[in-house]
Amino acid sequence: MAVRQVSIRAAVVAALACVLVAAAAAPAAAQVPGNPATGQAVAGKAGCTTCHGDGGRGTAAAPAIAGTALALPAFIAKVRTPTGTMPPVSAQAVSDQDLAHVHAWLKSSTPPAAAAAAPAGRADSGATLYRKVACFTCHGNEAQGGANGPRLGPDPIPFARFLAYVRNPAGDMPPYTAKVLTDQDLADIHAFLQARTRPPAITSIPLLAR
Repeated sequence: MAVRQVSIRAAVVAALACVLVAAAAAPAAAQVPGNPATGQAVAGKAGCTTCHGDGGRGTAAAPAIAGTALALPAFIAKVRTPTGTMPPVSAQAVSDQDLAHVHAWLKSSTPPAAAAAAPAGRADSGATLYRKVACFTCHGNEAQGGANGPRLGPDPIPFARFLAYVRNPAGDMPPYTAKVLTDQDLADIHAFLQARTRPPAITSIPLLAR
């Protein structure tokens, strides 16, 4: 009887070993192909479109990601460990499968047309317009920022994003349509912002350097 029990136990151990070896040798389960419609819903729920815009075509806050050229593994890695100001997205918040759906959605989205070259800006005209449309009331006389608006110069955001934000701003800032400020007008204001002098270093001001 004891011999029979040992034989049965050995057979069970051998069978389990075969199962484990087969499982280790088998390829990983294939990921379900991404679904663009599901990806759009996931992107909205996860807040992707808040920064990257409808269709992932970009906003003043974040670049366009529609039609992404990244392969899925690289896309997932980018979302998990992003650069810049984008917060990392954990697998607990959005699974790899959901990211596969978002990736499929972005692949199906049409990238935005290439932006036309910015008009050449004229800082002197921009200074006049900056005061005429009362930008200074929130952003300060020299675009240095104030209680009601952030600093804008001397290093403004790129013109394309500046243009997009002025047309469709967030918060309490009113939108400025092309009827109020043309693209050329905004290029002039942008040039004015770029021409602002950089404030002196704190260490060069005795009262602040203490």
